[in-house]
Amino acid sequence: MNKNWYLQFIRTIDTAPEAGGSEDNTDNAAQDENSSDEKPEDEKLGEAGLKALRAEREAAKALKSERDALAAKIKEFEDKDKTEAEKTAERLAELEKASTTNATKALRLEIALDKGLPKTLAARLQGGTREELEADADALLKLIPAGSKTPKPDPSAGNGGTPKPKNMSDAIASFYANH
Repeated sequence: MNKNWYLQFIRTIDTAPEAGGSEDNTDNAAQDENSSDEKPEDEKLGEAGLKALRAEREAAKALKSERDALAAKIKEFEDKDKTEAEKTAERLAELEKASTTNATKALRLEIALDKGLPKTLAARLQGGTREELEADADALLKLIPAGSKTPKPDPSAGNGGTPKPKNMSDAIASFYANH
């Protein structure tokens, strides 16, 4: 028999529930408790729409809690037949993965600081070895202006830094001067 035969009976929902009617009748007290979950754009739905939306949100919460409970039962069922050595090996694999991730983060940070990159750019470094990370740091340094620890702001961003005219005649004069 297949070891994972029970997976065929599990149904997951990846998308948000659609707005619409529901057969679930909830009392007004429960609806008042959930009014804090409402968003300003929900008010456009009207009273009937809000009632249906609340019912759908409650149904989604119930399904999520049921899904989590079933996932816990599945994990318990899977772990029931495992020996202590298998459980220990599984935990060791998780710890090794976390250790590798942390070591990679530390190496990126070390290389970034050694090369003079800002700490915020350390996560941008790519490569599998120290040499690849150092080469990427050198390439990234070429993109940053010399003597600067952070990239210069783009003056064309936002309002462009041009002063606002003091009155209408100055605004008209600057418009015709630029066009």
